Amino acid sequence: MHDPGDLAAAIDRLAEFNDDPDAGGITREVFTPTYAAGLEWVAERMRGAGMRTRIDAFGNLWGRWEAGDPGAPRVVTGSHVDTTLNAGRYDGVIGVLGAIEAVRALREAGHAPRRAIEVIAFAGEEPRFGTGCIGSRALVGALDRDDLDRLRDRDGVTLAQALEQAGLDPDRVPECVLDPATVHAFVELHIEQGIVLETGGEAIGVVTAIAAPHDVRLAFHGAATHSGATPMALRRDALAGAAEAMVELERLARESPSGTTVGTVGVLRLQPGAINVVPGDVELDVDVRDSNRDAREAVVEGLVAAARAIAERRDLTVDVTPIVQDTPVICSPLIVDAAAEACAELGLSHRRMISGAYHDAMILAARVPVGMVFVPSRGGVSHHPDEYTPPEQVAQGVEVLAGVLRRLSS
Repeated sequence: MHDPGDLAAAIDRLAEFNDDPDAGGITREVFTPTYAAGLEWVAERMRGAGMRTRIDAFGNLWGRWEAGDPGAPRVVTGSHVDTTLNAGRYDGVIGVLGAIEAVRALREAGHAPRRAIEVIAFAGEEPRFGTGCIGSRALVGALDRDDLDRLRDRDGVTLAQALEQAGLDPDRVPECVLDPATVHAFVELHIEQGIVLETGGEAIGVVTAIAAPHDVRLAFHGAATHSGATPMALRRDALAGAAEAMVELERLARESPSGTTVGTVGVLRLQPGAINVVPGDVELDVDVRDSNRDAREAVVEGLVAAARAIAERRDLTVDVTPIVQDTPVICSPLIVDAAAEACAELGLSHRRMISGAYHDAMILAARVPVGMVFVPSRGGVSHHPDEYTPPEQVAQGVEVLAGVLRRLSS
């Protein structure tokens, strides 16, 4: 492929499409004017690599390299270029810009694909509207009009309104749903967002399964009484109950029979939030993940049962509200084997591994065979300005991706 510095320069150029440069990271949320400008720059890069581009009814960007057999199911690769707030410049981006470079390299090497190769930049992988992977969810028919009107961002803008502001018609979203018969395989190049590859010294991760989240909100309700005037034995402390539930979550995840379950309380809200008042209301947003669905569900069920027992013992009440429940994915052996063969061909060390983070590939798996290729993340840092993968490691990932695409499209 081209000099790794060329792709590094492209990554840096895309990072200039940024709504908050003073913060130190990248803020490029989906359906904003800055995102639209960045996406058009990506489209120009696709066209420069010989692809024909289009935007579908949800705003997903597609670039197509035509094939010798136009009726054969296509091979799709890509990721996303939207970001969280004050994020890094590699998450998602290398899966789009790297895919473009993989196509460019294959063309220059004289590869003549039998199947068309398409590169996609999914719209809205990051959760601006409260849930992630909305572009891929639209492709598998998992977003209806009620969802478009229900999902809102932090400013109260609905997904339907954001689509309209981006020049898209919410009523036409069903037009973008994929016909599974038209897709041979989907493969996504991504940074690992963890420290497994860096710790093990492997160049490439070949993903065999993608863990999926089951998220719930636990709301404990007690009594907001004066901290000085309420004896310990008479307190109905919602935070104490919530803290006990958090410890129980850790125990359940650690002791899960799969050995791969993780449980996290990422958000805690308490009221009234004064040093001299016993917390009366506490909400915990709980994320439980595993590639083993049965093990994951056992942890969630155990946590809910424990929360209710804790609440009863402490004279509290607890409400349980579902947030999301996605399905874990086993990656296609066709893609896993192609990635392993590409690594062997290039002399690159690799590890077969599970993705603990979820991606658009996880959503697309409801309709088409999927796989993923990981490159290391320095320190496991992601969604942060310090996110970094050296250009040489990104280039190795692109070379492996090109090898996978060559095999799948032949």
